[in-house]
Amino acid sequence: MKRSCRPSPAPAPPADAWRHFADQHWAKEPVVVPGAPGSGLDAAGAHRLLVAAAVAPEPTRMRLAVADGVLRDPGPLLPSPQDRDTAGYAARLAAPGQLDGEGWLLTAEHALSLDFTLWSRVRDAVAGLWRHVGRPPLPVTAELAVGTRHQSAEDFGARPDAAALTWVLDGSLTMRVRPEHTGTEFELHATAGDLAYWPAGSTHLEDRTRPCTTLRLTVPARTTAALPYVGEVVGELLRLHPLPADEQPSVPHPVSADADGHLTPASQFTEPARRYVTALTGDGPERALLLRWAALRSAAGLHPAPPPRPGVALTPRSRLRRTTEILHVRAGAGPLVWAAHGHARTGTEPAARRALAHLGTVSRITVSALADACDLHPQDPELLTLVGELYQVRALELES
Repeated sequence: MKRSCRPSPAPAPPADAWRHFADQHWAKEPVVVPGAPGSGLDAAGAHRLLVAAAVAPEPTRMRLAVADGVLRDPGPLLPSPQDRDTAGYAARLAAPGQLDGEGWLLTAEHALSLDFTLWSRVRDAVAGLWRHVGRPPLPVTAELAVGTRHQSAEDFGARPDAAALTWVLDGSLTMRVRPEHTGTEFELHATAGDLAYWPAGSTHLEDRTRPCTTLRLTVPARTTAALPYVGEVVGELLRLHPLPADEQPSVPHPVSADADGHLTPASQFTEPARRYVTALTGDGPERALLLRWAALRSAAGLHPAPPPRPGVALTPRSRLRRTTEILHVRAGAGPLVWAAHGHARTGTEPAARRALAHLGTVSRITVSALADACDLHPQDPELLTLVGELYQVRALELES
């Protein structure tokens, strides 16, 4: 077994930290890196997200695991606004009548999408790494975890085709990581401020002997990771054109056969297969994948993104401030696609093309000035629709 509390080289200067990490550690052995670039999230922010996730109307996949399994309905055992921080939450669970000192681990997926400010900080942090190792074309997912006196094994949801970046936000964590095809197990010890990394194809065990909060990003790192993603896209396209309702979905028994004994597959199987092949030969999958890729590109891969906010009434005098790069691309003769902050839309030509091109050259502008630059009327519905959608995904802000 290899033990790794710290890598031997001294930490690199902050300006070169991601370059140093990429050169020394990416796609290599499991390692703990002290002084690595931060995730953009601290323990207080993580607690705030966990409290929000516990009451979120949309599911955030929260799981509270104890020694003998996962609680079906943790209810009052989830974080609440009355818990001042993660330490306060852990103290409450240790109190009589709660978990009575039993070890536990709370995990939450998609919680980052509940707070745009915190999500964007993490997005900006990992974008620095992608500049050196390449941008992931598939979703990078985030998991928040807090727990104590709990040892967990990688479960069925683990991604053997993905690498992992784990920031310890408070406390300490021991991990036993076994990369595939090596026969070597690495024992990693990380404390607050450290970054633990292991490459794709690794399995791991975690041991939290005292309260510890972590943020883990799962980064698809192999071509096989794209297969379920592409299949999902094709499945969505097929659902847009469902098969006619079949009053007899079952196949006759016994199955009819030709005189020579040859069995002919039932149409209930052959027709969906034919439609699947037809969908792959069209340009629908390419357009759908382009839309998704644009959204991920604008989010540095971090998925899901925070939902759009409500729209506002716009006038020609409305002052706009651009907050981010607005990506706009086109595949062949298809419609223009634009994306910002993890959301992608199609735009109507030529208004969208002109407006997006001009917005890329300015940081502040009024609706009226934007219309003039694009040779459009300030009340042009296509222009106002575009600007309104850009506001909703927070690519534009209104200034007084």
